[in-house]
Amino acid sequence: MQALKHLLNITILSLFISGISFTACSSKSDENEALAKDTSLSLEVREWSKKLAQYPENVSYYVFRSEALIKEENYELAIKDLQSAIDLEPNVASHYYKLGDVYFADDQTANALEMFKKAVEVNPNDQTALFKLAQFHFFVRQYNASKNYFNKLLIENPAHAQANFHLGLLAKEEGDTTTAKAYFKKTIALTGTDYNSTMQLAEIYAAQNDSLALGYLNGAINIDPGSDEAYYARGLYYQNNEQYEEAMNDYQKTIDINPKHFFAYYNAGNILALKNNCNRAIEHFKLALQFDPDMAKAYNRIGQCLELNGDYELAKRNYERCLQIDPNFELAKEGLNRINQK
Repeated sequence: MQALKHLLNITILSLFISGISFTACSSKSDENEALAKDTSLSLEVREWSKKLAQYPENVSYYVFRSEALIKEENYELAIKDLQSAIDLEPNVASHYYKLGDVYFADDQTANALEMFKKAVEVNPNDQTALFKLAQFHFFVRQYNASKNYFNKLLIENPAHAQANFHLGLLAKEEGDTTTAKAYFKKTIALTGTDYNSTMQLAEIYAAQNDSLALGYLNGAINIDPGSDEAYYARGLYYQNNEQYEEAMNDYQKTIDINPKHFFAYYNAGNILALKNNCNRAIEHFKLALQFDPDMAKAYNRIGQCLELNGDYELAKRNYERCLQIDPNFELAKEGLNRINQK
């Protein structure tokens, strides 16, 4: 009799649990059916919702739908889908770091960090999880933590190009250019060609006034001929080395690619002013100001050119405008003093 009573209790409990499970599945099916009919959502999202209405326990469908939702920046529903995936498969690291990505895109950085950490806890050897956690710390300027996780990633995979590249950035941030160069060169060796590492090496060598900079700048342009950044950097290198014709050619290429590149206009204006072509220089400084109206140094340069042309009143106005933007701009103060003493 006692055994029969015990069996009856087990049966009732089993039916109760099954009822809860059925209710939960039924609820999810209803939610998914509603989403399948929601015409404010994309066709792709609605198609995945139809599948989930039939199979509300299919983890892959939640992940696929979350990816479709992310495309249309519907982060709220994407977060719910990835949370459902985690509920169904709590030991899969990718669910956590994908959710971390969505939180990060939605500016929920604290939640993003929690998910990236959880992904590494679930699988300490997952290279993507380690990379995302290291990269997150890099973005928020927690450099020691970032370096720690990138180094752990390199233990797992010494040939991980992006880990080497980021460690190069970290070394550069710390002022260790020798180590930085080694990491950037290794990244290039691993990838064959890497635009970002090539540009980083060009910047380091240019700052050291090393002619190797030009080779890397040429390499960057070969990798990406449409890069206004690379042409501008090479123009600046030429300008700093008094190769003004080459610099002007590169600034023109920069402007051809990006007509709003105000620094290219400004630097070209400086070269023209150096060659005593003040009128054309002023035109370039004014073009720079069209795209950056608060560029104090452009107003100062216009003032200097106008002062050389003898137009003191207009020069004075430009010096004054420069000082409105930057009250501590010494060259503009000196220009005003010269004009006031005339």
